[in-house]
Amino acid sequence: AVTLLKEVVGISRQTLAEDHPSRLASQHALAIANQANRQVKKAVTLLEEVVRIEGQTLAEDHPSRLASQHNLAIIFWRIGQHSTALEMLRHVVEIRQRVLDHDHHDRVASEEWL
Repeated sequence: AVTLLKEVVGISRQTLAEDHPSRLASQHALAIANQANRQVKKAVTLLEEVVRIEGQTLAEDHPSRLASQHNLAIIFWRIGQHSTALEMLRHVVEIRQRVLDHDHHDRVASEEWL
């Protein structure tokens, strides 16, 4: 999966604007695949880029933006950057509590990590 996603990300970087949703989605997917393959530094780098761009282009409560922040926080937690992870998760939970039903799976997932 990682090899194919790398190819998709490479093509999207050549053909799509930095903030194009498909480009960001493919980078996000590659980051998650990298994490699963224990390539944590690569995962962090990709997700930090996605979070930065989405922070400039998407509303604070946009589902993609929140998903990226949530996943980056999980990686930070797993590599021992607990204060950074908690800060990010608190932010995500605060927004998800405001905009999602109490039993929505995304909201519940973020709350459970806190």
